[in-house]
Amino acid sequence: MRSSLHAEKTDRSSGHTLAPRRRERLPLYAYTLNREQKHSFDLAMQTSRAFFQLIVITRSWNAGHGGVYVLITEETQPNPYLDDPQRDLTTVQGLALTKINPAFMTRQISEIAAREDGVQFHITSLKPLRPANSPTEWEAQSLHSFEQGSSELGEFFDNDQHPSFRYMAPLFVTQPCLKCHASQGYKLGDLRGGISVTLPEFQIHIHASLFYGYGLAAIGGLLFILFGGGMLRKKSEQLSESNQALSAEILEREKLIRELTEVNEQVKTLSGIVPICMYCKEIRDDQGYWNQLEKFISQHSEAQFSHSICPKCMHEKYPDLEDDPDEKD
Repeated sequence: MRSSLHAEKTDRSSGHTLAPRRRERLPLYAYTLNREQKHSFDLAMQTSRAFFQLIVITRSWNAGHGGVYVLITEETQPNPYLDDPQRDLTTVQGLALTKINPAFMTRQISEIAAREDGVQFHITSLKPLRPANSPTEWEAQSLHSFEQGSSELGEFFDNDQHPSFRYMAPLFVTQPCLKCHASQGYKLGDLRGGISVTLPEFQIHIHASLFYGYGLAAIGGLLFILFGGGMLRKKSEQLSESNQALSAEILEREKLIRELTEVNEQVKTLSGIVPICMYCKEIRDDQGYWNQLEKFISQHSEAQFSHSICPKCMHEKYPDLEDDPDEKD
């Protein structure tokens, strides 16, 4: 009840209910979890299937040679369940050899794999010659499932409180198998048994790798928010300043265009402000028009005006200052 009330608690600052937000995330969590579990299962199946195929190929190589002779050692003693008159041999040099059949070889490979990596292989059947090859409950159920047509089985399980994965696929009777198992009534193509593969703590490793992957992604996202966000904010401020400067320049240019347009219009009508005599065609200076014209041109161009006396005005205003033609001679 307390957790329910807490889930429906309202955020006073925003006035919204918190529970709907959590419920909105539930489909995403469920989807992510389901996808993770499927990925873990598919990867475990592929890994187990590869181990199984490797064992099958190795057994086929052994059976194709009718067994393989190896030196008798403390670790490799003659197989008491192998009914073969040539099981044990002694070479002319005095070396004691014993024959390793596919089943014995599989058991030894399994012992090495379990010791090195913790991976376990177990060859079994519903009618084993060797008692240690008897199936576990799950293996027996799998063997019955193979009789019904199943091609392979796999699942996660708790192996002594350690999450692991187990896989099993069937073995069918081939011609080399009949040398040892024909007496049990098997025929070519019959279901002989199966090989189980156990991957220890596989699920933990998968979840840990995914956790590290999500964790690194989260850390990367956080760093991007902290540093990338600051850089983006700085770039945004710089862009804003550039936009303001550009806007000011545009306004200045628009003002200049308007002024030039006005000048152009005034130049077009310049003849209207320049008084010219209709008889002599000389520019008059009625009411200071010439001064207005000079001022206008000076303000709107780089033209400079110089003031001097024309010959006519010189003769009329300052006759005494004119050059005497006789003096030039």
